Amino acid sequence: MPETGMGIGSPRPKVVVAVPSTGHMHHACMDSLRAMIAETMTADVTFWWDNDCPHDRCRNALTDRFMKAPEWSHLLFVDTDVAMQPDTIDRLLAHQVPIVCAPVPTLNSRYGPPDAPHGVSVGTNIMVFDDPTLRGGIVEPDSPDTGYRRIEPDDFPPEPFTCDATGLGLCLIHRQVFEQIERPWFAFVGQFGDEQVGEDVYFFRRARAAGFDILVDPSIGCDHYKHLDLTHLDLLYSDKLPISPWPRLQTQNESRNVLIAVRVPRTGWLHVRTVDCLQTWQRHFGDRVLIETVFADTVRAGFVELASRVQTLEERFSHILILGDDVVPHAVTLGLLASVDAPIVAGLTRKLIDGLICWAFWTRDPVTGELVAPQNIKLPELEQPFEVAAIDPACMLIQRDTLRHVDSTLQLLDHGPYADRDFIQRWCQAVANATGSAPIQIPFTVERRAEVGLAGFLGLKMKLKARLREQQESQEPQVAGAGPAFQPAK
Repeated sequence: MPETGMGIGSPRPKVVVAVPSTGHMHHACMDSLRAMIAETMTADVTFWWDNDCPHDRCRNALTDRFMKAPEWSHLLFVDTDVAMQPDTIDRLLAHQVPIVCAPVPTLNSRYGPPDAPHGVSVGTNIMVFDDPTLRGGIVEPDSPDTGYRRIEPDDFPPEPFTCDATGLGLCLIHRQVFEQIERPWFAFVGQFGDEQVGEDVYFFRRARAAGFDILVDPSIGCDHYKHLDLTHLDLLYSDKLPISPWPRLQTQNESRNVLIAVRVPRTGWLHVRTVDCLQTWQRHFGDRVLIETVFADTVRAGFVELASRVQTLEERFSHILILGDDVVPHAVTLGLLASVDAPIVAGLTRKLIDGLICWAFWTRDPVTGELVAPQNIKLPELEQPFEVAAIDPACMLIQRDTLRHVDSTLQLLDHGPYADRDFIQRWCQAVANATGSAPIQIPFTVERRAEVGLAGFLGLKMKLKARLREQQESQEPQVAGAGPAFQPAK
C-alpha cells in the first residue's frame, strides 16, 4: 500500500466535505453536516457542493476543484440523503490511511424469476467480488461482467477490514489517491445496457489497481433516507410476500361510475407508476371514470374540497375513489374495491402512526375503548373483507352521499399533529352511525411509499436473521412476528 504521509508530525489535515447533488439535500443530511463540521476536532473543514447530472461529472468537477487547491489534504464524499455522526471526520482520519469509509445502509436490487416483480432488500454498500478467487485482487475498471456481492453487518469482522468496492455515500480519500490516478477519476460504463459499472465502483477499481486498499470502519454508523413501500416491507427481509387468497377468488366490479380524486399537496408529486395506472383505468373504463386532481395539503382540506365538488358532480357517478399522493395503485385495485358494497371500502396499506409502522386502519380496544392500529396482521388467513372502526383514506372508495357528513364532522376544530387522524376517525364514525355499516377493509395490499431512514430497517433485519439462526440451531418452529397479529372478529 502506498505511504500516506499522515503520520506523527504531519500537518493538520484539511478536509473538503464534497456533496454531489441534483439541487436538493435532505434536512437530516444538512443538520448532521453542520454538526459534524462544527464539532470536528482534528482537522480544518470546509464544505463544497456541485450540481450536475450524471453523478460522474459532478464528482469529477468536485475532485478537479480539489486538485487545483493543494492546501486541502482530504476529500470526504457525502451523499445528500446520508446523515452522519458529529465525530465522523475525526474517526475516519484516525485510521491514517488513503481511503477509509463507513458502511451506508442501502436498498439493493433483488431479482427473482423472470415473471416475478423485481424487488429490493435492505443491506449495505460494502462489496466483495462474487467470485471468491478474485477477492482482494484487481480487475479492469470497465469490466461489466465482474459481479459483486454486498455484505451485511452480521458478516462484518469486529475490527476495521478491507473490501473490493463500496459506494461513495460516506468516504474519505487522501489527495495522493487522485494524484496517482489519471483523469477521469469517475465514469459510468455501459449505463444503457443490462450490465453496468457505476462511477463509484469504477473509481475503486482504479484505486485498487494503483495499489490502494479500501478500509471499512464498521463502528461508524450513519443513516440513509429513501422512499420505501411501507405496505410491502416484508420484501426487505424475505423473498416471500404474505398475501390473502381473497383477491384471487373475488370477481371485480367494473360497472360502477367512479370519480377518482387524486389528492396531492400543491407542491407534491405522484409516482410515475400511479400516473400509468390512472391512464390504464382511463383507457379501460372510458367515461365510467372521471379522474380529477384535488389540491389539498391536508386530508381534511381534501374532504372539504370533495364535498363542494360533489354538489356539481353528475348523478351517474355514485362513488368516489380517493388516492393519496403516496399511494401506487394496481390495475385491479378499483375493480376489487368496487366489488364490495359498503359506504366506505379501503385497500390495505401501511403507514407511520405514532412513530411505528402500522397497518392503516383502527379497531376499538374491547377493554379501553380506544382506537388502535395494528402493527401485525395474519394476512394469509384473511379470506374475506372485515369491519373496522376507521380507515386511513389513502386508497378509499366511498359512496358519494358519505361526503354530506363532512360539515358536521368539521364542527369540532382540530389542532395539533393528529388533526387529520381525529377528523377521519370521527367521519368514519358519523358515516357508520348514519348508515348502520362500518367501514370495510379488503385484504388486498396497495403500495404506499414514505421517506424513512434505512438504518433502523437494517438493524431489524439483523435481529430477524439472528433469531432465525437461533431457531434453526435449536430446531424450533419459526416465530412469524415480533408481536400479536391482528385477526378480525369471527
